[in-house]
Amino acid sequence: MKIHGVTIGISPLHVLVVVFFLVLFSASYFATSDLMYLLWGIPLSLVLLVIPIFNSYSVGSQYVKLLPEYEEQSKRVRIKQINLTMLGKPVRVEGVVQAVKGVWLCRPALTIFDGSAAIVAKKSVPLDEDIVVGDNVEVVGMVVRRFTIFGDVLVHAIGIKKVENLTPLEEEASVPPEEIRIKKY
Repeated sequence: MKIHGVTIGISPLHVLVVVFFLVLFSASYFATSDLMYLLWGIPLSLVLLVIPIFNSYSVGSQYVKLLPEYEEQSKRVRIKQINLTMLGKPVRVEGVVQAVKGVWLCRPALTIFDGSAAIVAKKSVPLDEDIVVGDNVEVVGMVVRRFTIFGDVLVHAIGIKKVENLTPLEEEASVPPEEIRIKKY
């Protein structure tokens, strides 16, 4: 579902929780005939559905605002070049999708391979288009750590789109052996 150009996603897990509480409050009403279970229970259960929808919209609208800035500032890199020194830097990577996880939670994580290495690109909102294993994609985002203090790097995706053909990148220039200097201590 889209609201003002922002893709909104609601996880089946959220829907399951809301249904559970609606059934719980209804059963309590029928067991006790106390109308307060319905007067309080139904609105509170619906709030459990509204909160994730609001969160999805607010985060998604920020992504829509940030995407042009990231597309302008991002530098196209090969996945094998991404390391801890690039933390916080905007990047653009292209590759073939090897795995798609977390779509049903509305927090997709794509494993992308570009011929040099593979990396995970995570997004905190649902994908705008259906992406499956084998699709060619371009990801614009920021290099972050998987976990706050430790862990490998991944791309926090701001934008993910399908592309027809992957752009070939120049191979890294190899340094001739005579130019390699070993520092002695």
